[in-house]
Amino acid sequence: MMSLEGMTTPEEKKELVVRGSFEPYTEGNVDAIDEAMSEDYVLHDPASREKTYDREGFKEHVESFRTAFPDLSATIEHMVVEDDLVMVHFTVGGTHEGPLPDLDLEPTGEKFEITGMETDRIEDGELAETWLVYDSFGFAEQLGAIPETDTPARQ
Repeated sequence: MMSLEGMTTPEEKKELVVRGSFEPYTEGNVDAIDEAMSEDYVLHDPASREKTYDREGFKEHVESFRTAFPDLSATIEHMVVEDDLVMVHFTVGGTHEGPLPDLDLEPTGEKFEITGMETDRIEDGELAETWLVYDSFGFAEQLGAIPETDTPARQ
């Protein structure tokens, strides 16, 4: 188990977030979830059906997302650490090649690229909680789940 208990540097905290929150999606390493997250970990994702996931639910979510987007990529644009919080601005993208349960959407073959932000709370050297916000409207629109719009914000 990866334990960063007693971690003190911002770099160590950033490493924990990348390992536990990003590598499972991009590399398929769901074992990293057990290594990096506390047993009572909670992910808050207001755009998903579940709204919150515990550690086991997060593993299932990652696996279904990787099935839907096997070429999923993530770029971390910015990371900021303050006390026990790590804030991340990211860009993710991929090709929709498998079923997507959250949208009841069969594979479209469409590519997507969206931005988002997450705030991770670290407790006792483990990820304890994550709050996630991303462009869920743009995500659904790019996959063809909702019609494209020509609003000023989208032009």
